[in-house]
Order: sequence, then C-alpha cells, then structure tokens
Amino acid sequence: MVKKNKLTWFLVIFISTISHGVLDAMTTGGRGVGFLIPFNNDRFFFPFREILVSPIGIKNFFSSWGLKVLFSEFKYIFLPCLFILVVRFLVFKLKINLRKT
Repeated sequence: MVKKNKLTWFLVIFISTISHGVLDAMTTGGRGVGFLIPFNNDRFFFPFREILVSPIGIKNFFSSWGLKVLFSEFKYIFLPCLFILVVRFLVFKLKINLRKT
C-alpha cells in the first residue's frame, strides 16, 4: 500500500511539472520555455498559443484582462481536463458493469 501511495504522489508531481512547461509553451506571452536548459539555452513555444498570459500583480489580475485570462484557462485547460475525467469515469463504470454480467 505504501509503495502504491508513493507511486501515485510521484506521478502527480511528475505530471504537474511536465504540464506546467507544456501549458506555458501555449501562452501568448513571455520569452518561451527553456525545456532543454541547462544543455541548450533555446526557448520554445508551441504552434498553438491560445492561452492568454496572466497579468502580474493582484490589482492587474482583478481586471477585464484577468477575466479574459480566466475564461481562456477555463476553455483550454479546465474543460479538456473535465472531459478526460468524465470519459475515464465512464470507461471505469463500463468495465465494472461488464465484469458483473
């Protein structure tokens, strides 16, 4: 049980770390993501750059630009994740129902 728990935490942190860079490479601002640092100092963006970059500071975040950023993140991050979770849940339920019959 302890090994499974450690593996779960490792996967959560690993996926969070990887997804942070991937999502940053899809934003509209910044200098790009240094995926290969320290071996190569080049910075990269993905061709898909629709996620709006968040404004710096609390005051700027609670503005019309901040609302646009939240909507952008909702559309390109939250909804796809929700879709994946729902599909995973339905597949899991389907497997359980198939085992019972």
